[in-house]
Amino acid sequence: MLATKRITLETLDSSNKEQLDAFFEQIITAGMEKVRAETAELQARGLLDSEGNNLNKELRPDMRPEVCTFC
Repeated sequence: MLATKRITLETLDSSNKEQLDAFFEQIITAGMEKVRAETAELQARGLLDSEGNNLNKELRPDMRPEVCTFC
């Protein structure tokens, strides 16, 4: 059953399996939209390739071994 309106924690009837499934689907869909948007942004900035691999191999200056004070 597809949800026709947004289900929130306040409106969720957790004893209703169909409503609970629709709620979880809603959360997963929203999360995947965020992941796709973040991936597209990182690709546009040249930090990820089309396969999602990190293209930036350099460490930030504060993360380099020679700067580490507790290593």
